Amino acid sequence: MSAFYPEESKKLDILSHLEELRRRILFSLGFIVICSVLSFANGEAIMRMAKAPIRGFSGGLIFIGPTEGFVSYLKLSLLAGFIAAFPFVVLQIWFFLAPAFKKAVRSRIRWWLLAAILLFFAGEFFSYTLALPAALKFLLSFGERIAEPSITIGKYVSFFCALMLVGGVVFELPVVMGLFAETGLVRSKTLREKRPYAYLGILAFAAIITPTQDIMNMLIFSFPMFLLFEAGLIITSFIERNK
Repeated sequence: MSAFYPEESKKLDILSHLEELRRRILFSLGFIVICSVLSFANGEAIMRMAKAPIRGFSGGLIFIGPTEGFVSYLKLSLLAGFIAAFPFVVLQIWFFLAPAFKKAVRSRIRWWLLAAILLFFAGEFFSYTLALPAALKFLLSFGERIAEPSITIGKYVSFFCALMLVGGVVFELPVVMGLFAETGLVRSKTLREKRPYAYLGILAFAAIITPTQDIMNMLIFSFPMFLLFEAGLIITSFIERNK
């Protein structure tokens, strides 16, 4: 006979899960901090990399406050730390969720986790090489018609960090759709029927997550999301056939 009543056993079970969640969150935050400190130590190289996309569009960045340079340096270090720590964070999420899945499902989800990591870095590459230069070219070319550009380092770094994070998040769409198909929450037939609404939702989502309000920046992220949505449809159909 159990030493606890059923209600007490459930409470203990919930508390153990919360404790495990807290532990995984602390591990993740700790690793992000370590990576951020290492990034801060190499901040000059990271700053040069971050400033590369704006070269040729502006005469140079300025700062108008005594702390602006340091805060910008810190933001870039935190961004670099998070990007470097992302695979570790994904593993911590998996270690927390793995006991809830059957053994047969775990092997498949491991591939999804690998895909999530690869797509995250693909999104970072897309933002850095395509989205950021295109957005800067459009915005600065438009702004030069009415004023002389003098961009502060703080504003630019905030813009840079926002676009980089958005790229990583956006490219996770096929993984989310695939995981929903694995669990039976969505079906490819339903997604095809609702495709026009999905495209409209993508446009609205792109308008919300992009750091500027211009249509060009919104479209830069919308088109890859359309392609990623179609890729997700193919993946969900494949999963259903295998089932």
